[in-house]
Amino acid sequence: MTEPALWDLNCWRKKKAMSLARQARRAALSVLARPGDSFLVVTEGTVTEPVYFSLLLRELQLSLVRIKVQPGDASDPRHVIETAAREAKEQERKARKGLLGLTDPLRFDQVWAVIDTDVAVRMGSWNDVQQLARARKVSLAYSTPCFEFWLLLHLAGFTTRSDLHNGAAAKSAVKEALGRDYSTNRDIAKEAIGSFIAKWPEAVGHAEAVRLYHQRACTPLPCNPSTEAYRLARALNDSAPEHRRKLGPARDL
Repeated sequence: MTEPALWDLNCWRKKKAMSLARQARRAALSVLARPGDSFLVVTEGTVTEPVYFSLLLRELQLSLVRIKVQPGDASDPRHVIETAAREAKEQERKARKGLLGLTDPLRFDQVWAVIDTDVAVRMGSWNDVQQLARARKVSLAYSTPCFEFWLLLHLAGFTTRSDLHNGAAAKSAVKEALGRDYSTNRDIAKEAIGSFIAKWPEAVGHAEAVRLYHQRACTPLPCNPSTEAYRLARALNDSAPEHRRKLGPARDL
């Protein structure tokens, strides 16, 4: 087989895989979130991500009683997934034992892990991470190379810049766009992220456009740069009362 023909075959295979993934996502989106769903969101980071989602919940005016945001046990995607699965089971155990408060959910309807892909891809463990998430029934809001690319979509608009080779590069890009640090501690993070959190609906649109760009380019998964954090943002939006939602229906990607 000639080299051009081989390239066409590989590209067709990638498109086929993406098409199947899109079909699965469409099926999931149809039942993704219902008004009043309870969420467990476990993050890899201990400052930036928890602060971001706490501010997002405030933007959506969602009750913190039924949405729990917490960092995982360690800065490793597999530990984050295991933490999420364990916390979800613990919630159900407490419900059976009658140990929950009156306003606590009996179970979490949606369990999410917010993770980065850069280290897992570099270590060759990304497939293991995905398989573990499926086995533990944990949804992944992953970003490549890291969560900072999701933040960058709030600050810089649509971008597929090619210099975000790793987490350090993405963090530097956010600092440059902000003109300041943003993650030294929770107070600094709240002030910095609070200055642009209102742009999250636009960031969702930018993330979807980035996904479409990579689909058309047959970029190998996980696409760099890209983020699936918008899926969690959409799910939270869809769970809010209708008059508080800021996004329309998801695009068919």
